[in-house]
Amino acid sequence: MTLKQTFVFSLVIVLSSCASQGDKREAEQLAEKALASFELYEGLQIELIASEPLVADPVAMEVDELGRTYVLEMHGYPLDLSGSGVIKQLLDTDADGRFDEAVVFADGLKLPSGLMRWKNGLIVVDVPDVLYLEDTNGDGKADKREVLLTGFAVTNPQHIANTPMYGLDNWIYVAHQGMVTPKVSVKEFSDEGSEVRFPANSNAPKLPIDANGRNVRFIPDSFQLEMLSGESQYGQTFDDWGHHFGTSNADHLFTEVIPARYLARNSNLVVADAMENIPDHGSAAEIFPITQNPAHQLLTDVGVITSSCGVTWYQGGLIKGFENVTFVAEPVHNLVHADRVTAKGASFNASRLVENKEFLASTDAWFRPVQFYVGPDGALYMIDYYRQIVEHPEWMSEEVNNSGALYNGSNQGRIYRISPKGTPPMNWAGSIDIPAMTSDEIVTLLGSDNIWWRRNAQRLIVANEALVPNDVLIDYVASTGSAVGFLHGLWALEGRGQLTAELVERGLKHQTAGVRENAIRVAEIHLAAWPTLAATLIEMSADGDARVRFQLLCTLGFVDTKEATEARNKLLRQDINDRWVQVAALSASYGKESELLSEAISTLANSPSEGKAMFFANCAAAMATSGNQKATSEMLKKVLSGTQVPRDAWWKSAVLRGIDGAVKNSRLRAGNAVAEIKLLKAQLNEKTPAEVRAASMRLVTHFPGIEASHLADVQEKALQLALNGGASSAVRIDALLLLAKSDNGAYIDKLSTLVSAQEPDDVQEGAINAIVAINSQRASQLIVKSWSSLTPGVRDHAMGHLLNSEYGSHALLNAVEVGNIDQATIAWPRKVRLMNSYTDSVREKARRLLASNNTAPEELVKKYQQALDMRGDQVAGAAVFKTNCAICHQKGGEGGSSFGPDLGTIRNRDASFILADIINPNRSIADGFETWELETKNGEQITGVIASETASSLSIKDAVGNVTTVNRNEIASLKASDVSAMPAGFENSISVEQMSDLIAYLKR
Repeated sequence: MTLKQTFVFSLVIVLSSCASQGDKREAEQLAEKALASFELYEGLQIELIASEPLVADPVAMEVDELGRTYVLEMHGYPLDLSGSGVIKQLLDTDADGRFDEAVVFADGLKLPSGLMRWKNGLIVVDVPDVLYLEDTNGDGKADKREVLLTGFAVTNPQHIANTPMYGLDNWIYVAHQGMVTPKVSVKEFSDEGSEVRFPANSNAPKLPIDANGRNVRFIPDSFQLEMLSGESQYGQTFDDWGHHFGTSNADHLFTEVIPARYLARNSNLVVADAMENIPDHGSAAEIFPITQNPAHQLLTDVGVITSSCGVTWYQGGLIKGFENVTFVAEPVHNLVHADRVTAKGASFNASRLVENKEFLASTDAWFRPVQFYVGPDGALYMIDYYRQIVEHPEWMSEEVNNSGALYNGSNQGRIYRISPKGTPPMNWAGSIDIPAMTSDEIVTLLGSDNIWWRRNAQRLIVANEALVPNDVLIDYVASTGSAVGFLHGLWALEGRGQLTAELVERGLKHQTAGVRENAIRVAEIHLAAWPTLAATLIEMSADGDARVRFQLLCTLGFVDTKEATEARNKLLRQDINDRWVQVAALSASYGKESELLSEAISTLANSPSEGKAMFFANCAAAMATSGNQKATSEMLKKVLSGTQVPRDAWWKSAVLRGIDGAVKNSRLRAGNAVAEIKLLKAQLNEKTPAEVRAASMRLVTHFPGIEASHLADVQEKALQLALNGGASSAVRIDALLLLAKSDNGAYIDKLSTLVSAQEPDDVQEGAINAIVAINSQRASQLIVKSWSSLTPGVRDHAMGHLLNSEYGSHALLNAVEVGNIDQATIAWPRKVRLMNSYTDSVREKARRLLASNNTAPEELVKKYQQALDMRGDQVAGAAVFKTNCAICHQKGGEGGSSFGPDLGTIRNRDASFILADIINPNRSIADGFETWELETKNGEQITGVIASETASSLSIKDAVGNVTTVNRNEIASLKASDVSAMPAGFENSISVEQMSDLIAYLKR
């Protein structure tokens, strides 16, 4: 044994001496048992390659060009900042495809959240720093520790900077979401960060404090540093062509569509978000866990994606058919969700890989996937943090926070390998040596179907010219038939500063769209040095690929010629219905927004489309924001002067909406817009097209500095219109918009009469809005007082107002406490908002009133409690459902009547909640399924649920499906009952065993 081997062996002994051989065997048995808990996508296999005591609390891994595997352990989550984080190198000494030894590479890390190979060491994110760690003497332990970047906030660990990645463009990307103000962990996580900067170079670029909560990219050697236009919580990924994707809690997959450098060139362009959520199944998407006995916490959103992290675009090549599939970990629900991504204009669409189940799910409530890694063999490696609790104390009950269970499982953790069935065991650990390959062999790796080889080969080529001479690299790029090989070679030459205009031209004409798109990005860098590239770019305006055209439009914004402007306008017209194309066009039009809008009106206003309307609004907003008061005033006069023609209403209202959205940022003020305000007020009449009138009323009330006195001459007219039941709902609602700017408290009593079942929902909502604006406390009192007669749509709107103020929140909670408002009518996200309020008194009261899960009679709870401990029979439960429940309910749209809520929606709820609702149905009457008691003016009484409603009528459905429709003006009274339509004593008709079976069926 050599001296080095002896030292490594000693380190291993020290690391694992705390665990006896018996402990190790027990840990291995537990980890092996975990394999049996998985349901995995058909045709794939899962293997355990590392587990405790070898690894614990793993959050990331990296394999370097020598096949050495590093794993990052974050022991400090959720509250420990003492420096317990560790990086280990894992060894497979017997080459059996499973790691069996570990060496500590670095320790003393606080909350390490990601690592990547760089030069001869590792880059590690450990807020507030991004560190470079290197073993310079070959002893296996990092002895060099350099701070590359600093300034990131030491905030809640779920939101810290993380996951450094080497990008296709040779920049290092750091995912980041920014500081979250704590209410519980104030001592640990109140840091707001500082300027993000290179501490080794005071002259290098600096970013704002905590980089404004944005993703960051940097190049260490040249001290380049940039803030991106989007953010990501934990994890980030790229597709083959360098498109950037992120994830965040309920928003499990989104992409940065337009980079910050394009948005920055037009300060008049206000874009709310440069990221687009792309799943067609939406945010907080429904998921399908199989966990047995889950222990969800106080504020956990159950049954939907709520803790998405570790987003990874699979690029391994081994699992066929998965070339455009993304994975996200969902640790709270113990599963992995997968989507198939397709092109959609300048952006993407993501659809579930499989319906009604997940790519991988576990019955084990401690299984906590957090990150993935594509290995040298193309397999997908899954990192399991394996903890009892992963929710943070910031969002849990005090009882759990004080239970001593926060670190249960901190000595455990697993890494799994997923591959096609029949794939041989892992065989690459310690057996790779890219630097030892020939130059020709290394450049060939750029065309591998596995991103691990492509990315490492590019990184090494850029960093070390001795590995691959320039002529070898240039020859490869010029001759390869591989699209990805050409792409990585092109960027490698760019990273070396050896790119030629000829190769860029070749890329611009490449048959693969993703290559052309990247060649445009490269050309953008060299427009000044190689001006001939601009002509080629302009010739590409008819390209057949939407994302190529989008990138071209973005890049041509840096070319200030007549030909480039014509090409941009052509691209805009061709893809006008893509909102991102509009943003790209406007980003290149700084100071010319008025001219662009006028041209668009003259060429595009002849026929309506949603995309055109959106562009008119966006362009008008940029014009107003520019501060060009003259141009904005002239545009308003153009839109509002003369007779309003209905056929022009679509584009005129779009322009008004755009100005409205930006007027607060413009120089146009009420005091210097007398003529404009007069024109806007004049639109309050029934002859003005509804779209133009509504947009005018909103705009006039939003003018900075507008006061009631500016509108006094029309408010009496507005009041009479609002109270006129014979007028159209649309004009009444527009009148109510003006009344919201009144300071006349005497209007409140009159407006309160509109909050009545006899009025259309939208009129009621408009009246509530106006009263809130005049006196929000009186509005809260009115809402609570009228609650029992408010129909579901109006209730939802009214509750939104209650939650928007401390007074309103207390009014709501007080009404819940005394029983005037059923807490079941408060949707779960709103309960979470109340229970996590930044107002201490609201938060404390909400948790006291809303956190309980059982108000059933004690004797019934005692009788049926044992049903929760029994293993119910789903088949038998279906029979119980058919006999006892199907008269009012369906499950998944089948098997009964739709009078009551579909019980397929409760499968992810805790069994104890389901039991409590069965034995005490009045405890939780589902929103939208309240029993209503309606009495008509002629004395007829109708009872049932509201099946539908229009501006002029209500339809009531009874338990046997009969529907009665009543005109609103015939309603004498309407009141929601606080008694469930579910018959009392239902629980007495089924045994404890049948209750267990029924719950098993409902949770299937």
